Amino acid sequence: MRAVRIAAATLVSLAALTALARADGVPNIIGTWKGTAYAVQVGPTPYRQSDTLAPKFPDAGMEFTYEITEQHDNRFAGTMRGGKFAETIIGAISPDNVSGVMLDDDGDYTFTFADANTLNLCYRHSYPLSRVVACWQAKRS
Repeated sequence: MRAVRIAAATLVSLAALTALARADGVPNIIGTWKGTAYAVQVGPTPYRQSDTLAPKFPDAGMEFTYEITEQHDNRFAGTMRGGKFAETIIGAISPDNVSGVMLDDDGDYTFTFADANTLNLCYRHSYPLSRVVACWQAKRS
């Protein structure tokens, strides 16, 4: 019976958060967001070279900057910079107004808003000789 009460309380909390997110409307994502990613990779990437197809866990993180310059309702666009590279990004905020998807030139992201100025991001790309995954936070500056 206790498990049922906990499950019911969790569902009520989630419903309240969803209703609150929708009541506030689509979040404004315009601005500059920065965060450091630590990835696991297989094979070479434009950002890190590798001479093997074994998984690598680089100790050094990479700082990424996302500059969102345009937003129309739940859709947005801008530029991602990391190291010596810059890529165009496009994305969309989900109807729940707390999550979304984003694409850069060669990979895709999922994200959730931790709060109005913090994004939880996960990135992935998969090619025949190169794969990368990473999850991290980016803060609006």
